[in-house]
Amino acid sequence: MRDTGTGAAGFAESYRGDVEAWECDAFGHMNIAFYGERFADAAASLLFRLAPTRHFRTVSLLVRYRHELRAGEAIAIRSAVLGVGEGAKRERQVRVGHELTTGEGAVAAEAEHVLAPRDAKMRSGLRAALEAATAAWSAEPFAPLKLPAAHGTVPSLRDRVKSWELDEAGRLSLFGHVRRFSTAVTHLMNAVGMSGDYIARERRGFATFESRLALAPWQPGVGAEVAATSGFLATGRSSVTMIHDLVEVKGGDRIARLYLAGVHFDLDRRRSTPLPEGMRAKAAALILKT
Repeated sequence: MRDTGTGAAGFAESYRGDVEAWECDAFGHMNIAFYGERFADAAASLLFRLAPTRHFRTVSLLVRYRHELRAGEAIAIRSAVLGVGEGAKRERQVRVGHELTTGEGAVAAEAEHVLAPRDAKMRSGLRAALEAATAAWSAEPFAPLKLPAAHGTVPSLRDRVKSWELDEAGRLSLFGHVRRFSTAVTHLMNAVGMSGDYIARERRGFATFESRLALAPWQPGVGAEVAATSGFLATGRSSVTMIHDLVEVKGGDRIARLYLAGVHFDLDRRRSTPLPEGMRAKAAALILKT
């Protein structure tokens, strides 16, 4: 269907699809990597309407997960420009808001997505088009966080970038990043006792309720070796917060960082449940200093 929209201000549909069974993880809900993929598609769709000759890259993606998405769920995303401005080193940026809804209309996730032109230029025509499309957003803002400079001490991933993970510019895609961080969560939780046997025996799992991804301007291409390390920031009765860092092995540069907050999850009752004391104690020993 051809999009004949003029790019007027306000939230508009930018994605429509469903949740496939193969997109769900061991805990029965859509893996966070596929949220990242959907928001990347939504941002590309929105920005193509406003600036069809320009190309953008993700600077950061902050997501609040409000409801589980299970296999077979119909989903849609509405997106809008929230504003334009400058980031680190006066980089020109556009801030986009996304609302992911279920077929019944409930908001399942909200995302604040910051992107930058790939050529680092935002001439007056592009700025004017983006500013004309700016809309107000009623979603709760993401509060600032103070994160540690140091990387975590738990090795949580090592692999190579595959060709099917690349974006249109031939660099590691948003999906490729979040997929790796999902794996890093598995390894970090395994380090404190959430093994495959524990998950099956106790019918317990993990559910994310917030993530904050930041990407470096340069991203690796196919064949690059990448590795991640992870650590905890805090533990609660049933919740944990954690940090994951992804580096390109050859140069040693950090190319991405993910803050994630989630809960120990009852797979039958589909709700949070207290962490075992032994698991909480092991996590406490891996907490990084801010």
